[in-house]
Amino acid sequence: MENRINLKDGLIKQNMVFMSGMLIAPVIACATTLMKSLAICFVFSFVSVAAILICRLIPRAIVYTIRVTLYTIIAAVCYIPASLLAGLIFGETVVRAAGVYLPILITNSLILSKTETRFYVEPVHHMVRDVFWFVIGFDAACAATGLFREFLASGRIAGAEVPILFTIPALETTFGGFLFVGIGAGLFRGVYNYRKAHAAAAEDEDSLAEYAEDVGEFLVGGHHSKGEREKIRIYKAAVKRAQNENDLLEMEFLSNRDVLAAFEAIVSEGQELGSESQTEDTADTDAEGSQPDESSGVEDAENTEGIT
Repeated sequence: MENRINLKDGLIKQNMVFMSGMLIAPVIACATTLMKSLAICFVFSFVSVAAILICRLIPRAIVYTIRVTLYTIIAAVCYIPASLLAGLIFGETVVRAAGVYLPILITNSLILSKTETRFYVEPVHHMVRDVFWFVIGFDAACAATGLFREFLASGRIAGAEVPILFTIPALETTFGGFLFVGIGAGLFRGVYNYRKAHAAAAEDEDSLAEYAEDVGEFLVGGHHSKGEREKIRIYKAAVKRAQNENDLLEMEFLSNRDVLAAFEAIVSEGQELGSESQTEDTADTDAEGSQPDESSGVEDAENTEGIT
């Protein structure tokens, strides 16, 4: 299961706020300060982890609709101690300011959707790690949103004043939160896609170079004399010839990337590459065989005259 599912997807690749957008309502409407964001993170983490672990014990033989109803009831029961602890830790004022956006965490998609499609098809020890990274991904996004919105809107962080040249009070509104989360999601996805593309290109290039090095057929040759480019020699086995005969292709390349591209093109065509020593020996043999032997020709002529 771990070979097919990356257990850290919830942190970045499937981040619930910036990538999936499955739980953005509390973040947009309620995460206006750092303290309220932390209260949301606490309740979400407590309810999600407790409900998912308990609901894992519900038999899969039960009808899906009944299972989902039981998930919601169990999450509602877990919300009671979570809200009481949040009031003790962050204060009743913060919990009341969060309003209805704390109770709606009972029906978050991590409990009602991901459990059926992902968590409960994994082994228990993998499921725990997977849930942990999804929770951390949401908490990091929510806390960062509340921190920056409070700082930019009022010049404060957790109630403490911080020097700032200007403020944007509109970020405290729901509309401002929608814009902030939208911009953050765009930047987050842009960075992710950029790094993913470069990582894939580097991986392909490294794997191709490693393969070429392993088979010993990626050969650097030519002269390094002034004014002459370095030549990369690639040997392509001729399909219609004997196995010991090869065609020598001499190509000029300006960079390693061009070399790898050409090498990949040859390999993708299903053609085999011969070794340098074998090809050079074959080329020398063919060259010697193709040149006429003058001494042997003279001897043959003399023997012919003698017979006559």
